Amino acid sequence: MRMASPIRKIVLITSMASLVVMTTSTFASAFPETISRTKVDLPARLAACASIPNGRSIIVVATTRMFINLPKEIYPNLKLKITRHGATAGDISNAGAPGYAFGARGKPDCWSHYLDFELVPSSKSTSGRVDIGSKSGISGVADYLIHVKVVRNPSDAKASTKGVVNGRVLLGPTCPVERIPPDPACAPKPYKTVVAVFRSASPTKTYLTVPTDAAGRFKASLSAGWYLLRAKGGSPLPHCAETKIKVLAGRSANAVVTCDTGIR
Repeated sequence: MRMASPIRKIVLITSMASLVVMTTSTFASAFPETISRTKVDLPARLAACASIPNGRSIIVVATTRMFINLPKEIYPNLKLKITRHGATAGDISNAGAPGYAFGARGKPDCWSHYLDFELVPSSKSTSGRVDIGSKSGISGVADYLIHVKVVRNPSDAKASTKGVVNGRVLLGPTCPVERIPPDPACAPKPYKTVVAVFRSASPTKTYLTVPTDAAGRFKASLSAGWYLLRAKGGSPLPHCAETKIKVLAGRSANAVVTCDTGIR
């Protein structure tokens, strides 16, 4: 059997190397998200498109018009998912076609919608909400979702930086032995006391104090952010646990603070 010449060997090796390079290049162009998805900086891409930050809650006055822009490579669906709760959001045609409105001019890698926010005409309510979302096209990157509260009166929009905490302080256990099924007479009891509110960033500095009523309920209007709730207990009992809660602008949050009676 005759051996292949050295020249033919060199040609074969060179051809195989070219094949490997071409295959890798083809894969990268066909599946760019597979290679780059771990490097996606979502906040930076949203900022580059002048997008409203993901997860944000905002308040606007009815008839407000606003651009909603999104990066195409992360959210490939042209159509936004709009869920209406007493308010509407519709594209304004004179700003350009949906997804191609003037808000993304000069940014061909961003969708742009120019939306008009209104209250439902038949509604007598002074406010409503629209949830706007888009599904992520890249594994591991969060879907987009923002909440837009639409108010009728401009004065209501000024409170957009605050949220409300509706809380209750309860005492328990109230019986030495818990039974199955539970005995209604041994249910936690309301505790009339004072609740101290702290910002999470300043856990030793009291931000606000609010009293509870006879039913153990309290209410506080707070700027958006994280807070710690501490009810005043006894010495040494009852001992009240600390409760951490997040307050969102224009939203209500429920909180329960529990106090241990020491009954066993």
